[in-house]
Amino acid sequence: MAYELHIVRPMEIALEEWQSLCASDPSMKLENEFARRNPVTGETIVSSGKNSAIWTSPLTQQQYLFDYRRGMISFVYSDAAIIKAKEIAKALAASVEGDEGEAY
Repeated sequence: MAYELHIVRPMEIALEEWQSLCASDPSMKLENEFARRNPVTGETIVSSGKNSAIWTSPLTQQQYLFDYRRGMISFVYSDAAIIKAKEIAKALAASVEGDEGEAY
């Protein structure tokens, strides 16, 4: 299982704040369902993620999932995603933390 990080703050991030941030950022796209191809098996995997967003890195065109749930935004650890997460956290007056509460 991949290690997740979270964009958090003492007061929950409101869904409307998250949606507004995504709407104002052309590199973010809100999605309710994701379909991805498994590079090993070729199988298409579909998952739902209400109010999740796909961020497309402008440098690599690689896509990363940011998942809004329970007043925070979670994502799988990667150097590129952490850079974007810090931008998001700054815009929301939040911070980036690991599962154990460690700061990034």
